Amino acid sequence: MASVTRCPPPRTGTRTKGCYAAALADCSPDLSREHFISEGLLKELSVGGLVSIDGFPWQSDRGIQKLPTAVLASNILCRRHNVALSTLDAVALRFFRWIDEFHGEFDRGQEDNRFCLVNGHDVERWILKTLCGAVFSKNATINAAKSDWQPPTEWLQILFGEAQFSARCGLYVSGKIPDSEGIERGYKFVAFSNNAAGVYGARVSLNDETFGVAMSAPPEDLANTFLATHVYRPRGLAFTNGTSEKIIQFGWDDGLVHTGVRMTYEKRIL
Repeated sequence: MASVTRCPPPRTGTRTKGCYAAALADCSPDLSREHFISEGLLKELSVGGLVSIDGFPWQSDRGIQKLPTAVLASNILCRRHNVALSTLDAVALRFFRWIDEFHGEFDRGQEDNRFCLVNGHDVERWILKTLCGAVFSKNATINAAKSDWQPPTEWLQILFGEAQFSARCGLYVSGKIPDSEGIERGYKFVAFSNNAAGVYGARVSLNDETFGVAMSAPPEDLANTFLATHVYRPRGLAFTNGTSEKIIQFGWDDGLVHTGVRMTYEKRIL
């Protein structure tokens, strides 16, 4: 069952300035600091309270910097909406830990099989949450006509459990194995946009495993798109090194037929 992210009734009728979910007219009056990258995930990746970051617009050409996790927080949600979405952050942390543990077990040569279950709708909504927060706080580089970007109301309704993703929109997972000498531990984020369509999706990498969310329906033939190597809403992810298998099964409530993604590893994690 998907996490409940709808604010408890009754609807407040308030639109708090600075909250990116204000269009839903269900705000509390106070803004709270929100990590557009889940705080738990940042802490998981930090060393001595510092996390290595790169690629943010405000970094200019400084390259990788080690900064406290608090730097990646902004006043972008009212407290009511922030609390409502906290369950998605917990799902994201658990999801990353499984992937991280699997890679570590392969590296250590552990032969045990593993099976884990996660709600797919939660994973894709967490990426949507990250997209909304990163772009709204101007922590993502985008090519769009409007500099004062606001999440469309339809996106907010999906995020807060009031609507479903449109057909062929939502989570896409790549089964492509990284070509590097090893798997780079960490988190990467890219927002997709252009001047014609504005912001239309995002890609998140967790230890080089790539997950995309499409917010406008891609063509049925994905060959010439950024989703070319991806599977739409897979049944699950099967990680194997040839002798053991570790599976993350996605739960979906959409009535579709789902195909699994299988990845075989021969390289060491960095």
